Amino acid sequence: MTKLKYAVLMLALFVPVALLAQGGGPGGPGGGEPGGRRVPSVDEQLDHLSQKLNLTDAQKPQIKTILQDQHDRMKQVMDSSTGPREENRSKMREIHEAAADKIRAVLTDEQKAKFDKMQDQHRKHTEEGHGDQGTPPPPPQ
Repeated sequence: MTKLKYAVLMLALFVPVALLAQGGGPGGPGGGEPGGRRVPSVDEQLDHLSQKLNLTDAQKPQIKTILQDQHDRMKQVMDSSTGPREENRSKMREIHEAAADKIRAVLTDEQKAKFDKMQDQHRKHTEEGHGDQGTPPPPPQ
């Protein structure tokens, strides 16, 4: 349970808050958690980014590869987490930042501006303490 909450927190740094608010039940993709919150799949993340950033058909496979790598690396950190929680959180933050940099490299200038705005909204949300308390995120604007 703690690992799943931790994964939700870390993915919240990357996955738009609106997507997390749409969490499904235990039968949905990505598993479930009480309260209906779950970790979105790589495909769900890609779909959301595609809609928000108007990704081209050429960009989608590149970004999916980046998201899958991020997912795999974060899962590896969670599965082998023996260190202090803050150390694991730091590793996951580094993974997220590296993936965000790779995604930015694929985007156009207009898409980068939208992506950066999305990232800023998530940072604000996390800094407000909503990301680690199981509190539902605010409605999308």
